[in-house]
Amino acid sequence: MLSAETKDFLESGCALIVATVSSSGEPFATRGWGLFVIDEGRVRLLLDERDERALADLRHGGRVAITAAHVPTLHSLQMKGRFVRSEPADDRDRQKVMDYCDNFFTDIENTDGQPRRLLERLVPEGYVACELVIEEFYDQTPGPGAGASLVQP
Repeated sequence: MLSAETKDFLESGCALIVATVSSSGEPFATRGWGLFVIDEGRVRLLLDERDERALADLRHGGRVAITAAHVPTLHSLQMKGRFVRSEPADDRDRQKVMDYCDNFFTDIENTDGQPRRLLERLVPEGYVACELVIEEFYDQTPGPGAGASLVQP
């Protein structure tokens, strides 16, 4: 069962690294731009609408791994699952991206001193919302517990 604390963490401005795999088995990594926990076993992940490779991998193979990491502390969780469907981002999704970027960029600026104006150049113009079923959940925080299974929704 996902705790309220874990849900809040996943929906915050933590770094979201998304890994997909092509139908031929070639891995690919990209950035997520926000995430909603729908329920215990499903999330809504926001991707750049121009990220053709990740979207093609998801639509044709469906496997995905998402690592969420808190920039200041390196507290990290990884989810593994599969693609269900996608749709154009709606107003709620676009607000999530704005909130996500504000929190994420603030953490980077405060931790690394990277000027926000440089980070803002990375922000995509449009998004696709992908519904994913989460089948595995791991602690990826650096240290002796890294890789331990947390919960399987």
